[in-house]
Amino acid sequence: MHLRTFLSFFALGAAALQALAVGCSGSDAANASPDAGGVDATSDAPNRADASPTDAGPTGDADAAPADAAPSDAAPSDAADERALVYTPDGSLWVNTGPCGLGEVGATFLGVPAYCQPADASTTGYYQCDELANRFVRDALHHPELDNVVTDFASTICDNVMSNPAYSVWGPRYRPTAGHVPVPGDLIVFSGQPGHVAVLTGFADPTHMTMIQQNGGPSVARVPWSASQSFFPILEAECWIHAEPAAPSTLPTSPSCGCFDNGDTCGLAIVDHEWWYGCSAQVPDGGVAYQSLYTCDGGVFEKKEDCSSLCITPNLFDASGACGQ
Repeated sequence: MHLRTFLSFFALGAAALQALAVGCSGSDAANASPDAGGVDATSDAPNRADASPTDAGPTGDADAAPADAAPSDAAPSDAADERALVYTPDGSLWVNTGPCGLGEVGATFLGVPAYCQPADASTTGYYQCDELANRFVRDALHHPELDNVVTDFASTICDNVMSNPAYSVWGPRYRPTAGHVPVPGDLIVFSGQPGHVAVLTGFADPTHMTMIQQNGGPSVARVPWSASQSFFPILEAECWIHAEPAAPSTLPTSPSCGCFDNGDTCGLAIVDHEWWYGCSAQVPDGGVAYQSLYTCDGGVFEKKEDCSSLCITPNLFDASGACGQ
């Protein structure tokens, strides 16, 4: 899981430069609390052709009233906070403008949350960039996994999915981009080791796209776009990925991966584990709720409690979790 976010060298200042230099799994990554000031939800997006003949990504209605897509526990407490929130024109982006600790929600897009992983979190922290990218294509687009978040660098995602008909890959080494632009729900991948990947949510203005990310800086940030180049005018941009029509992805059915007898486990960690290792966990009937806490009892997961706030899994290789405060 290696989310890497790379923003405009000039628009986002020194803090963003630091995040760019480190990548999403670096221990010095900027605190993931979002910079709402960098997103302009009122700007008109440029006229543009879709990246593919069929748009698998949502476009929204520019005239629609914004709807708060945040989980109830992250909802603003008063009207003043509500006015401070930033939305894309179709109302599908919610931004947490306050401080954001490990495992808290920094933003949601199409109902999928991006979790915060501040600079002091472990370099093997759970909320890596491609954890979000894989969860987004899985939950929002019902598409296959992009990579193995345990073993792969995010920068390899473009090559990983190039031959997968569920995706089209656009960039200098891939499909020609002239006359095409990304759409909300596409992914942007950045080069390097480990590199970075983020989810594009739309145009903030004609020269910048907005994206959500994990472990690479603010939960919501902007990346520059060049209409003349039909690409992102920064060297680290590798490609963008568009979801094509495809059969819904399904969780693996075998072999069994049992349950993890190393402490309580959040539902999100259980589901991610199944995808990463291509196995089926022993879970109760009715499936697993991301924000519930489970314990391993006799080789089968049993629900311990529904967290009133978030269920937080701190480290990638330590599945133990706990309800947030």
